[in-house]
Amino acid sequence: MLIHRRVPHRPVTPLDQGLTGLAAAIGIFDGVHRGHRAILREAAVAITFYPHPLKVLRPEIAPPLLMPLPQRLEAISGCGIRAVWVIPFTRSFSRWSPERFVRDLLVRRLRVRKVVVGSNFRFGTGRRGSVQTLKRLGTRYGFEVHVVAPVRFRGERVSSGKLREWIRQGELGLARRLMGGPAIVVGRVTRGSGRGRKLGFATANLRVESGLLPPVGVYAVRAKVGGRRYPGMANLGFRPTFSARAASPILEVHLFGFHRSLYRNSLEVEFIRRLRGERRFASPAALAVQICRDAARARGVLALQGGERMV
Repeated sequence: MLIHRRVPHRPVTPLDQGLTGLAAAIGIFDGVHRGHRAILREAAVAITFYPHPLKVLRPEIAPPLLMPLPQRLEAISGCGIRAVWVIPFTRSFSRWSPERFVRDLLVRRLRVRKVVVGSNFRFGTGRRGSVQTLKRLGTRYGFEVHVVAPVRFRGERVSSGKLREWIRQGELGLARRLMGGPAIVVGRVTRGSGRGRKLGFATANLRVESGLLPPVGVYAVRAKVGGRRYPGMANLGFRPTFSARAASPILEVHLFGFHRSLYRNSLEVEFIRRLRGERRFASPAALAVQICRDAARARGVLALQGGERMV
């Protein structure tokens, strides 16, 4: 699979690998949910964009992404895609007309024989290009257009927006069911106050850089460190038991049986299940007792999920 990580420098493209004349799926594919997978299954090559177009054109309303780019590419490749072309989305690119988009990217660069999109696909400057525009241009340039019908769940259209809503509400099971994997955030470990270590559960304080956080509370999690996933638990909240209550939610992650320093490391945290809400305890000692109970419950949840060696 082709993965381009140095956006916005020129990416390796399917053309560079001789992968032309194939079916290409086009979309942001944030979350790679059931609706996206229905599109990707019909293609050999995927075309996606980074950053999100709204991040460039309307940053004040740009949605938080469900998946960081590397995780998105990995999930896309899991749908049987042979190559992913990541196109840097810039203001200059946003001004391309629908016809230029088709002519320069799909025809001249990929020489596509088929283009696969969702029914709400829009492209070109001002989102002027529609599915009907694409079909008309397909007739002109000699490629087929396949429009995949929306996938529905419980009567609602499966969408990235709906998944964001469920994650914000703590409906992690529903989100996992539709994405095929857990909600993920990625961040850098920063220096903490050391309170967790004093309570017998050293934690890594995470400055979240990408992904969407669920509601405050205590969670069973897995965290990826150096290519390996470790079971653990996390507290997302304001630390109400202590006098200096945090001004904004802090994500603290404890990994079971992990004793090395994580300071300045990047962590990929998977939220598996919410164990309880955050609450204030009468003393740090009372909090420590509850943390022991949380740890036992998190271990049980993760053992039932399987796939990881419990330490």
